[in-house]
Amino acid sequence: MGSRRQEGDVKQILPEWAETLNRAILESALDCIITIDGSGRVREFNPAAERVFGFSRAEAVGKELAELIVPERMRAQHRQGLAHYLKTGEGPLLGKRIEIEALRHDGSEILVELAITPFKINGNHFFTAYLRDITERKRGETARSRLAAIVEASADAIISTDLEGEITSWNEGADRLFGYKHDEVIGKSVTILVPPERHDEEHGILERIHRGEPIHHYDAVRCRKDGTLLNVSLTVSPIKDESGHVIGASKIARDITESVRIERRRLSQYAVASLLAGSWTLGQASSAILQTIASIDDWVLSALWLYDSEAGLLGCRSIWHGGAEKLEKFAEVSRSTQFKKGEGLPGRVWESEKPTWIYDVTVDPNFPRAPGAVEAGLHGGFAFPLFAGRAINGVIEMFSEQVVEPDHDLLQLVEAFGSLIGLFIERRRIEQELQREKQRAEEANAAKDRFLATLSHELRTPLTPVLIWADGTVNQPDLSPEIQQGLKMVCRNVELEARLIDDLLDLTRISRGKLQLQLRPADAHELLGDALEIVRSEIEDRHLKLSLFLDAARHEVHVDPPRLQQVFWNVFRNACKFTPEGGTISARSYNPRPNLLVIEISDSGVGIAPESLEKIFEAFEQADPHREGLGLGLAIGKATIEMHGGTIRARSEGLGKGATFVIELPVPAPAG
Repeated sequence: MGSRRQEGDVKQILPEWAETLNRAILESALDCIITIDGSGRVREFNPAAERVFGFSRAEAVGKELAELIVPERMRAQHRQGLAHYLKTGEGPLLGKRIEIEALRHDGSEILVELAITPFKINGNHFFTAYLRDITERKRGETARSRLAAIVEASADAIISTDLEGEITSWNEGADRLFGYKHDEVIGKSVTILVPPERHDEEHGILERIHRGEPIHHYDAVRCRKDGTLLNVSLTVSPIKDESGHVIGASKIARDITESVRIERRRLSQYAVASLLAGSWTLGQASSAILQTIASIDDWVLSALWLYDSEAGLLGCRSIWHGGAEKLEKFAEVSRSTQFKKGEGLPGRVWESEKPTWIYDVTVDPNFPRAPGAVEAGLHGGFAFPLFAGRAINGVIEMFSEQVVEPDHDLLQLVEAFGSLIGLFIERRRIEQELQREKQRAEEANAAKDRFLATLSHELRTPLTPVLIWADGTVNQPDLSPEIQQGLKMVCRNVELEARLIDDLLDLTRISRGKLQLQLRPADAHELLGDALEIVRSEIEDRHLKLSLFLDAARHEVHVDPPRLQQVFWNVFRNACKFTPEGGTISARSYNPRPNLLVIEISDSGVGIAPESLEKIFEAFEQADPHREGLGLGLAIGKATIEMHGGTIRARSEGLGKGATFVIELPVPAPAG
């Protein structure tokens, strides 16, 4: 600043060297120095004023200062103040340093720091104004004040540390989040906020800050003053000095505990569903399920209790815990305990059919395992039912090392868990019961097959010599007609009995998958004709009309000829059996496409009811139960045709309207 002069008359003209000195001061001064006379016009305007206000000295000298750099709204006040001083010698601004707006040449306003010194020369009033542009400084101060206000008002914790990790600033948001007051943490290491097992993590953050690397949205776990843990999202930025050197770190911590809890709970539903989907029994997945459910909050032990129908009690089937020895002791107590309705935490849930909270199990009057809980350091308890419809088939309980308060969101979540796991238990119970029923049925079928095989063999053995004797005797010429007819009847019935036994043997082989086909090329028309010849005498005896329309051009098939002939014979035999005397039987063949042969055998007999069209192909099923036979022929025929890669089906317009059996067989491609 220029030196201040006391007001008074200047008695003599300054020497030349003094004038030169003053000029040098004006020229080199960093502050603006402007001198005006009593009329308010500019007499001096130094280079600093030129730079700040944008006027040249030539432009400024002789101009009224009010018109030059005083904003229009303040000009009247400026002029009144000058006139008041000239009249009274008093000025409220004289001898003071004030901050005031000033006008630049381009019309913009700046903020200046102003000091005014009055003096006289030869009785004339002059005033020297010393001005300093403080616009940027004030802007910076305003920004810093605003930033400080924002920091203090922020809901987030905003902390700064030096490069050694000592806390240098602490806002109110940090007070609320971590529970420490400002005076308790300033100068302390920031690791007081970090769980001991995560101290290395903090060292890594400081190393990155040393390198000038910012860290954005880093999810971490921090510790409150009371020892409880919370999830935070950290943004850490290096603090640099004016020369760009890193001198510390600024940390913004936002509490994301609730959002992390919500996300954990959402993911836990998918995890439990996935575990159940990939497991055959609850025992395979129970430990992982209990761990998943416990992880949604600070639960350190969880247990699954299932209903024992024989004992009528709840028993502990599976337990998960963090591995501590004291928790394993509590787990052992739980495994050896059973509860009836209303007893203990599981029994209370069983009785009420609702989730149950225990604020502190160590003092709860209905918690028989309280001594074990005290030793294990457990306090808060919570359990919820597993439902299958309206029935409870189990309970899951969880324990915390802190006392717990009811949590509405958790109640909604465990309702979903209870239904999901409960239905899984019930579904697996039903599946296991069905599996046992299936096993019993398979064992019964196997026993039946063994019985039929044994019975068929034992029945066929004595029939063979009877058939040989009767067949050899019937052709002797000296037999009377009555004896000959009797022997023929014996032969027919023995052959029928043998056929029934053969059907039983075939059915047994089919059910066991042991029926073997001897495949070779054959002519389906010839096999159809051979089968027809077997029943021709019966057709003639019953005066049935026979029609053949064998139009298929391709009838060479790759089959087991005796087996296929047996199918044709059985269908023809049924047609004869179920068609009244004078009726008709027809057979036709055609190729709907080159690789398929269709054979249809129709009759004008008793027909088949619509509901029986599928059932007649099942073993021991008959369209007319009053007819002879066991109802095995079509079942064996269907299995045989399907083993050849073909199909067989029945058509009928209903009872009394005849029936048609359609057999489709693949035709091999011609050689070459």
